[in-house]
Amino acid sequence: MSELRALLREFDTAMLVTMTPEGLLRGRPMEIQDPAELGDCDLWFVTQEETAKTGEIDREHQVAVCCYRPRDRAYISISARAAVERNQEKIRSLWKPSWKAWLPDGPDHPHAAFLKLSVERAEYWEPEGGRLRVLYEKAKALVQRRAADQKLNPPKHL
Repeated sequence: MSELRALLREFDTAMLVTMTPEGLLRGRPMEIQDPAELGDCDLWFVTQEETAKTGEIDREHQVAVCCYRPRDRAYISISARAAVERNQEKIRSLWKPSWKAWLPDGPDHPHAAFLKLSVERAEYWEPEGGRLRVLYEKAKALVQRRAADQKLNPPKHL
């Protein structure tokens, strides 16, 4: 888990993927928070308590988190179980200005909540040769009618 936490410090934004009541997968960008600030979970986000994502998590706790780092085209894929928790005192003590995107009324937002995730599996991809290798393998795969990921690094399980 410490390796995953160290890697996550290099990523700013993640896509949180939940399942809608209709069984569709839905992703939305979320700002990655410092896991050390909330010690009782592996990964967490700040949100409003009454949103589509919190309703989806209440119905289905299984979520995915996908991260991308453009400088070297590295990826993290996380499978986790999520829970919604309201703790106004903790929101006030941890408040960051960037949270205004989710909590426009500031630290005293009446519906502020945390999404707390317990990681079940995490994978990390960092293509050898960087971006050019990835683009080359994708183009070559199209010509040879095979999957590009056959030549790319397999994911590293964290």
